[in-house]
Amino acid sequence: MEKSLTQLFQINSNRFSELTLENEFLLADFSKNHLESLDFLTEPQKNNLISARNNLFSGSNINHTENRSAMHFRLRRSRGEDDLDIEVQKVRSQFIEFGERVFQSQLVGYTGKTINTVVNIGIGGSDLGPKFLVDALKDYQKDVNVLFVSNVDGLAIRDTLEAIHPETTLFIVCSKTFSTQETIQNALTAKEWLISNLGEKSVSQHFVAVSTNQSLAMEFGISPSHIFGFWDWVGGRYSLWSAVGLSLVCSIGAENFRSLLEGAESADLDFQNLPLEQNLSVLLAAIDYYYFHQNGFTSKVIAAYSHRLSLFVPFVQQLVMESNGKGTDNQGQPISKSGVVWWGAPGTDAQHSFFQLIHQGKEKIHVEFIGVALQKKSPKEHQSKLLSNLLAQSRALMIGQESNSPEKYFSGNRPSTTLLLREITPRSMGYLIATFENRVFCEAVLLNINPFDQFGVELGKKLCNELLPFMLLPNSDYKLDASTHGLIQFLHKNG
Repeated sequence: MEKSLTQLFQINSNRFSELTLENEFLLADFSKNHLESLDFLTEPQKNNLISARNNLFSGSNINHTENRSAMHFRLRRSRGEDDLDIEVQKVRSQFIEFGERVFQSQLVGYTGKTINTVVNIGIGGSDLGPKFLVDALKDYQKDVNVLFVSNVDGLAIRDTLEAIHPETTLFIVCSKTFSTQETIQNALTAKEWLISNLGEKSVSQHFVAVSTNQSLAMEFGISPSHIFGFWDWVGGRYSLWSAVGLSLVCSIGAENFRSLLEGAESADLDFQNLPLEQNLSVLLAAIDYYYFHQNGFTSKVIAAYSHRLSLFVPFVQQLVMESNGKGTDNQGQPISKSGVVWWGAPGTDAQHSFFQLIHQGKEKIHVEFIGVALQKKSPKEHQSKLLSNLLAQSRALMIGQESNSPEKYFSGNRPSTTLLLREITPRSMGYLIATFENRVFCEAVLLNINPFDQFGVELGKKLCNELLPFMLLPNSDYKLDASTHGLIQFLHKNG
């Protein structure tokens, strides 16, 4: 980073056109980064990316720690290339057809009343993706209200149950194994509530499951025809394209959900076929690698200047940090630094909370701005001010401000990337999310790590199950560390 950003623009009058990509979905501006061209990867890095990309799309067991492939791209593939594609499309048709019946107000409950409320009970990948898209694609909704419950805190499910009616509500229990502690506890509470209002026989008409464990779902009381499966090569945070997206189909309908898949498939085709220096997923990952692993940057802010993208940050946080937050490389050797810390908030809220730190603090933070050119339902005066703020913030980070007063001095030369979507549609959201999925994979390749396992999630679950008996029985013989022992005693005295 020998030259400043302003110097780079002075040297090259064509810098913007040379360092941007544009397609039917968006414009990506990389010109406010410390790059002289978009062809900045080394030959070994390029070769590794091409080889890994080929292995991904060939179905190789690239999730080597679990001896699995990672073929979530098949979930949005429109063409059938083999028997597995045909199987995927069969399941896709089943859950989309069911969701369309809900969307069209054609599904009735136990008492004959039309279902008009859907509650998705899941957590992590079974919650964040569909929840983000239900909110982002609100303008495509019809008459069905779709709600989400993820936290095992009983207040979450109770608040939801108090706001809905049993006769007109459908619950989707979304758990790959049908044993996720938080999800099953919430599902059991919802089931008890339903039975107390409508009786035991109502369960089969008001519950569906998205799970690979049909026997446990049936044991719960769910009809086999209301169980929609998926495959062990679908990781949770990559699963919204599968039956995990059933709640989204209920919200936006079959046609729009298929458009979402089309947009995602377009991203996959771009990732597969475009040269690396014109490949959006590759470039987004490579820029992060450049700043965070070669130039000492500490975290990444994503500021989405659209109310419809308010839930994009928590979705991306799981996608990025659960995938690439690893301690060892693909050979099992310890690494000094892995995944990037992502955080953020919608603009312009972010400008009035943490942007002070980004502009004048000493942390080295890279910012990624996301804007939307056309928001039909936003008044023009609002939209103009919104986008002016986005452009002003990226410009301020770059040029800074000289001042005789130290507290008013801005160093500038702070890099950012800007993504401008043409419009928020199912297709553009599909393209954006799949691009980010492929981006995470590319970063993992550059880091030589496996982005498809998540063993770091498991230890806390295991210890929770070990501690639960102590929480339930005050007089248990604890045999724990002094801190945990003391905290449990406090909770028993005050809970």
